[in-house]
Amino acid sequence: MPQVTLRPDGPTGLSRAARHRKLYSASLPATVTYLKFRFISHLPASRCDVRCLARKGPAMRQTAASAGAAVIGLPSSNTGSLQICDALIVGAGPAGLGAALLLAERQGWERIVVLEKRPSIDMEDQDKSYVYGIDWRGFSLVDAVGLYSALEAVSIPNNRKPIHEIMPDGKVKEIQFSKPQKGRRSSVWLPRRAFLTTLYRGLTEVEQTGRVKLLNNVTVTSIHLENSSGGSGGSTPIVVCACDNATGQEVRFAPRLLVGADGMNSDVRRALSEWAPKAGLPDDHFSPVVRDSPSAGIRFKSMPLPPNPTFRKTQQQPHPKSRSFPASFFSALFGRAGGSAKSEGNVHSATTDAPMDMTRANIVVGVKAPQNRAMWFGIFPVVDPAATRTITVVAPAEHVFWSLTTGPQLGAFLQDSFPQLDISSLFTQQQLDAVAASRGGAFPRPQYLRHFTAVMPAVRDAHAAEASAGAALRNGMADPNDARDSQIISGISRSASAAASAEASPTGGSEAAPTAPAVNSSSAHSCGVALLGDAVHCFPPDLGQGVNSTAMDVLALAKALDEASGDLARALPLYEARQAPEAAALVDLTRFGSPFQYRQDKFRGALWFINFFLRKLLSQLAPWVFSPQVVSLLTQTTYSYTEVQKRVHETTRRIWAMAGVMAALLATFMLKSAKAAASTAAMTAAIGV
Repeated sequence: MPQVTLRPDGPTGLSRAARHRKLYSASLPATVTYLKFRFISHLPASRCDVRCLARKGPAMRQTAASAGAAVIGLPSSNTGSLQICDALIVGAGPAGLGAALLLAERQGWERIVVLEKRPSIDMEDQDKSYVYGIDWRGFSLVDAVGLYSALEAVSIPNNRKPIHEIMPDGKVKEIQFSKPQKGRRSSVWLPRRAFLTTLYRGLTEVEQTGRVKLLNNVTVTSIHLENSSGGSGGSTPIVVCACDNATGQEVRFAPRLLVGADGMNSDVRRALSEWAPKAGLPDDHFSPVVRDSPSAGIRFKSMPLPPNPTFRKTQQQPHPKSRSFPASFFSALFGRAGGSAKSEGNVHSATTDAPMDMTRANIVVGVKAPQNRAMWFGIFPVVDPAATRTITVVAPAEHVFWSLTTGPQLGAFLQDSFPQLDISSLFTQQQLDAVAASRGGAFPRPQYLRHFTAVMPAVRDAHAAEASAGAALRNGMADPNDARDSQIISGISRSASAAASAEASPTGGSEAAPTAPAVNSSSAHSCGVALLGDAVHCFPPDLGQGVNSTAMDVLALAKALDEASGDLARALPLYEARQAPEAAALVDLTRFGSPFQYRQDKFRGALWFINFFLRKLLSQLAPWVFSPQVVSLLTQTTYSYTEVQKRVHETTRRIWAMAGVMAALLATFMLKSAKAAASTAAMTAAIGV
């Protein structure tokens, strides 16, 4: 199979000044995202095909990084050899590429290897071909690596033009929503592939120097997280075996830092879970905390859409009616956004094919139907209208759509649901057959890790490490009850609390570093494991924070490394202590932030709608007392997830307190009224007597 690689199409936008900006100089937040469009900003990798301990797997194929760049890969003579590296990053998604970019800018990280199981960065599964919504959190990462101009060139601001609603009778309605305040950067839309390509182009410069190797078409087959030799000499506590999917060539890596950026079904996380009991940690130390959500279990499936799609537009088209966000959302919530295929007059007597305006977002509304048959399409804007794209169908598991198993069934159902579309011209029979046969995916239950780092002893000498690791793989791992392992276990078990104390201290993490446990006498060269992104937290895409929270993880890891001067024994616990509360807060927010936008429960959706506008009204009347709803706080402020959670729950308590006071006043008034009525009745009776 020929190897597919990416080549830069212009300047990467990298500059030293941009690279060394302060990591957390976040841009101003973007405007409120219009909820009715149900933006699938980040679908979790719930169908990711991962194999932690596969018996056989492929090995690395040589890959040309870019024009003029040295070919990166492993020569065949190195089969089975141990490759020493500073950092090994598993997964080349936003987390993996972002971590590689930031590590490459720092001293002490001269040998960085990124492993990716896809044949190329721009190749992805159809059901993962979704669109990212990048807000100020994602911008913070892009700014830190100097790639904002490159991102801007391939994305569209989400508030450039009003959204078009294409109704079943061919009418077009515009949905207006507020524009960002002056000086505030708008969030943007771009395909996942475009975002990954932008980050990859940023690696071109460092790839040419040989500091970074991106190895595609590689599968991790095993991860050993134990002390690999019985002696006190140089040891290799981390050994990762990987193979090429095409050739079967195997190679082993001994990284100083192993980064798990490989999604919710992370190989690295699984290895940590298997290692925890051997290290004397609780069996569930690296197990996720799983919560419930009204949107968990909702299914999704992607469909290809040809360039320049058209729809059947009525000839006698009235002036487009503009609707505000509240009215439009309310009508969609109760199923009145759609229209009957038959309308007043003779609107279908004469129609013409009109192109969709692909420079703006479009909502294609289906005919009125029962809840288990109602359909809609959300189509995101693209920079190049002639480019192909995908649309994602999102519906509850009991929807009729999921019972369609053949292309003809699917085509007939879509045509009945969308009379304003010519389904046969938009989708070929082969495409319909493929979509019908696809299993699609499902939103996971919100979950997060409480612990996602581990610190291990140092690698003192590369040659000794290679020899000891080879012996270990031949003869088995060392006894976990070894006295040295007991010292390691003690250090790891106390690391999180020590880092938390350092974070809470007035002097900051770097001043509190001496309190961190000394895992090894040469702690500056300790080894460690860290998880990022979906490997730490995953949830339904209700708030569009998947990729943006990942950016925060990557920046937090880089910041911790800077503050600890590269000492993993101090940096990793500090990173965990900071991001663990953020992960827990974000998962909590997703449970009630916007879980009913998929119309799976109209009654509870109506209650959510009332709550949204009650908080909006109260925050406008008394902003020093009440905060707006989660969606507004995330998009209109630069608060952390823990701060958003705190403000939301404080507002909830104040609303209940206000309701209690009002109920008490009402009860008092009614009691006084009853007493007055009784007194009046008594006086009337006395006078009558």
